Amino acid sequence: MKLLDIPFDDRRRRYLVLHSRDLPDRLRLASTTTTAAFEAMGSSRFYVSQDQRILAKVVPDKYRKRQHPLKWLCRDYLEKRWLMQSDARKEFLSLRILRQAGLRVPGFHGWGISLNPANRTPSLLLMEQVRDARVGGEVFDDLDETGRRRFLDDFCREVAQLARAGYVHRDLHLNNLLVDDQGRLTWIDAHVRPLPRRAGDHWPAIRDSLTADKLRGETYRDLAERRIAELWSGGSLE
Repeated sequence: MKLLDIPFDDRRRRYLVLHSRDLPDRLRLASTTTTAAFEAMGSSRFYVSQDQRILAKVVPDKYRKRQHPLKWLCRDYLEKRWLMQSDARKEFLSLRILRQAGLRVPGFHGWGISLNPANRTPSLLLMEQVRDARVGGEVFDDLDETGRRRFLDDFCREVAQLARAGYVHRDLHLNNLLVDDQGRLTWIDAHVRPLPRRAGDHWPAIRDSLTADKLRGETYRDLAERRIAELWSGGSLE
């Protein structure tokens, strides 16, 4: 655990960082064209360190204090800050589960929380900056049909592998992946949950995680469902 004053593009913010690993005493973060591409896909902010080694993901409060004071106090301040139920902590735990399941994830540098109520971005996740990799959706779109089916097969194997470990991804789409120049998948933006307790509910939970809008249309969603069903019922991921 360590206390970090982190200069961002616009101001300096202080975070209590837990599970810190290989962090410098001073960390300066800035926006780049790469972080802008990440931000275009969601509501989080991204920054990289000066040496391009560390990627920081910062998540803002869900509610504005002036517009929804009670919801902000209960959800964003008490629950997420003081009870440590921040987005960064949940994602840190999810990435650890993915790694334990044998999937490739970025290296961890820790997660942090800001207790300052004036800081509207209290959730901080610090991870390895994966270099020479592209967002999965971009890679998929550039492939021919044969390449897309090969990509989808690799994707389905990893979804099934996670299910074998007892978990399902809560936001399963191709942009949650990075693809390096060797075609290896790295999972980012992780949010997983345990499969239901009843064995009969396992497959419906896996199937329901597959949606057409996140898998480039109904055709690819159906292909993914059939392939994962084969892997799941066959008992082998080879």
